[in-house]
Amino acid sequence: MKPTLLDLGWFSLSSYYTMAMIGVIVGFFILDREAVRNRLDRRIAFMAGVYAAIFGYLGARIQHIIFDGFFEIYLQKPIAMLYFWKGGLAFYGAVVFGMAAVVIYLMIKEKPIARYLDLFTLPIALGLVIGRIGCFLNGCCFGKVSADSFAVTFLKNGLSAKKQFTDTMLASLRETPYPVIATQLIEAALGFCLFLALFFTRRRITKPGTLMGLWLVGYAALRTVIEIFRDDDRGLFFNGMLSTSQIIAFCTLVVGVLLIVLPSEPEHASTASPETPHADSGSNRGA
Repeated sequence: MKPTLLDLGWFSLSSYYTMAMIGVIVGFFILDREAVRNRLDRRIAFMAGVYAAIFGYLGARIQHIIFDGFFEIYLQKPIAMLYFWKGGLAFYGAVVFGMAAVVIYLMIKEKPIARYLDLFTLPIALGLVIGRIGCFLNGCCFGKVSADSFAVTFLKNGLSAKKQFTDTMLASLRETPYPVIATQLIEAALGFCLFLALFFTRRRITKPGTLMGLWLVGYAALRTVIEIFRDDDRGLFFNGMLSTSQIIAFCTLVVGVLLIVLPSEPEHASTASPETPHADSGSNRGA
């Protein structure tokens, strides 16, 4: 656990946000390469990525504030809602708001939505993996207390210690917290396996929207199981039976299934063939 990568006193570099930015940069690179491979307009893909990043960030923050069990705390100090550098982002909020922004942008531009959505599959899948490593360094998204040899012990006065102190498991935050399941690394490893599976099968998938649908279904199943072993504050409903992310996972699973089974969207002649000449004409501005 290393929440701060660099601390110069007047300037500090957060591990979590550093990994998040790396994920965004890597994501844009993959997005551009996939646009070229699929002979789609790189400029459209790039702008869709920009909107996905902006609204995805807002969505991640909104889910954390409103739906992850912290809303009453933020109401006591509303200005804290703007303290984004102190953490507080939820991955599913980024997916929902980011993809909604992409769909709206593509509708305005009259571009084939399913084909462009597929371009975001690998960037999102790998971005999740990089982000979860950031979560591990930050000490958030931790699992339940465990005596297993693979369990990890985070720092004193860290997030797991505060949770255990709240649950009266620790008498003081100065005590070393109990080891917990490394749910961040487990999710990162399983997420990377999902990324590899999609990477090596994407060339054999011909129906637009299927690749994104497969990721939505696969990650929904993965996340639903991971949530069972997590112990951080993340919003629980129905007497603690379901978390916010499990509810969202069910909705995204349905969307994923629909993307897989529904017929392909009709493509207008104006959007089917003219994409090719623009794939390289955008030079590196969309890279």
